[in-house]
Amino acid sequence: MKPLAAVTMVWRDYWYLEKWVAYYTTQLGPENVYILSHGADPEIDRIGQGCNVIAILRDGLHQSFDYARWRMLSDFSAMLTQFYDRVIVADCDELLVTADGSALLDYKFDFQENVAGAVGFNLVATQGSDQETLFSSDKFCLLEVPHSKPSVVQRRVSFGTGGHGVMNDSFDLLPGLFNLHFHYGNLQEVQRREDERVPLVDDATADGVSIPVTPGQSVGIVGWRRRMYRHIRLARDVKRSPEFPMEECVEMCRRDALRTLKTLDDGYFTHDRREDVTFRKFRFPEEFPIKL
Repeated sequence: MKPLAAVTMVWRDYWYLEKWVAYYTTQLGPENVYILSHGADPEIDRIGQGCNVIAILRDGLHQSFDYARWRMLSDFSAMLTQFYDRVIVADCDELLVTADGSALLDYKFDFQENVAGAVGFNLVATQGSDQETLFSSDKFCLLEVPHSKPSVVQRRVSFGTGGHGVMNDSFDLLPGLFNLHFHYGNLQEVQRREDERVPLVDDATADGVSIPVTPGQSVGIVGWRRRMYRHIRLARDVKRSPEFPMEECVEMCRRDALRTLKTLDDGYFTHDRREDVTFRKFRFPEEFPIKL
């Protein structure tokens, strides 16, 4: 058994995938990185050179696409646990990072549940910040409870839409780790992604929503709209949130996020987004060892 693999599923998000691949190939080695490409794509093949790139048939965008995508990631990660002790499952705009910048392979993933998670932070760029660099001292990392997601699988689990929880299961948030959601780390990419995907969502939902709208099974693709508006709200939250040293902030936010975890009526274990939490932020110190 190998210790650790990482898997994602992607469609055309090349800038995000380049960062994701650069990070995980350095951390784990390209042979332990798996990319499910939603449709054959030579550019994804190029970015994922040396990794395991698997093309999945793309035939339009159905309303239930995001739910089906996370069912696929549930099944694929379960298969990989036959060969790896643990498997990181993430979107291509998310990185699992140690709070002290040490290697993931040196982290002791000590948990009993089928899956474990990490406290989530949004990486928030501004117009004046370096758009290309992720681990930069001119961007803030702001607590994001919904992205405090289950992400490290050691036995089969059933992810809900967006991977924000698990069905009929539970997970803890591991100390000394955080999930870096860098969707808002490059404003040009946020705008490009919104311009590209909103028409697809409009087409897919033109005839109404036909699948159940529950926390574990929802029309997750509607969240692809209004990303730039969401960034405006995040920038406002950044301005009014207190700043703390990185490791201290990660631990305080982890404890806050843990309080929000609960099992909902349909058996879905996730965060109760109605719970109040204290928004805190940090910046990567200049001496942070990861450069990307």
